[in-house]
Amino acid sequence: MGIGKSISLFLVDGSVDGVIACELLNWTGKGYKIPRNLLKTVGARDDLKKAGVYFLIGYDETDHPTVYIGEAEEVYKRLTQHQDKEFWTEAAAFVSKDENLNKAHVKYLEYALFKAAQEAGRYKVSNENTPTKPAISEAEQAVMREFGENLITMVGTLGYKIFERLTKHRAARQDIYVIEAARGAKAQGIQTNEGFVVLKGSRIADSEVASTPGPVKAKRAALLADGSVQNNVVMKEILFSSPSLAAAVVMGRSANGQIEWELPNGSTFKDNQAPTGKEI
Repeated sequence: MGIGKSISLFLVDGSVDGVIACELLNWTGKGYKIPRNLLKTVGARDDLKKAGVYFLIGYDETDHPTVYIGEAEEVYKRLTQHQDKEFWTEAAAFVSKDENLNKAHVKYLEYALFKAAQEAGRYKVSNENTPTKPAISEAEQAVMREFGENLITMVGTLGYKIFERLTKHRAARQDIYVIEAARGAKAQGIQTNEGFVVLKGSRIADSEVASTPGPVKAKRAALLADGSVQNNVVMKEILFSSPSLAAAVVMGRSANGQIEWELPNGSTFKDNQAPTGKEI
């Protein structure tokens, strides 16, 4: 079990939809969640005139969650320079309360956070250039890694799953559901608290039957278009809203995921759900 953390959130203008300041007990950092339409209201805040890292958060033209990760010696000034980027609707910015972050530190954080976001695969990272790792001492790297770990916790607290893998821990083999079906479909998946995740390396059917529902065809086409599936192979973990949608995409036809997904012991997804309560 992890160690508990005490986090405070301050609704700057008294609204849950407004600017939110966040702090973690015994951490020197401080974060802000800033709706784009309220950016000008935080311009007078001295802490946002410090060095820090920031995230521009929104959706791309295909409605996929997208983030731009940057660093600046004056965070607020840099945020105002990104008005030409149309995709973002909110920004999250993080600075140090004790003036100890310098240019090299925030560049290291940008480098580490960029890598972590790409590895998680949740959001499309829209940076045109890959951040480079700056030359800082071993001791400074250790301090920045700790700072970055707390920052990632705060990003999640603000509601952004930029760094959270779809499957935090690899499931035991006996907990992985499988499908093997016609036209090359051979997939593995697991149930999470967000939905059903089809695992990297799975294969989807190489074609669809004539009666395949339109939404399933559209989902398959979208996954091929964005590179999530290449040559019918799943290139990264993919979250689906239900096991049935996952099964239908994998099999290229209508499917009842409750019975199509099976564990190695032969039991179905339905068999492993909590029993329906009986009325008295």
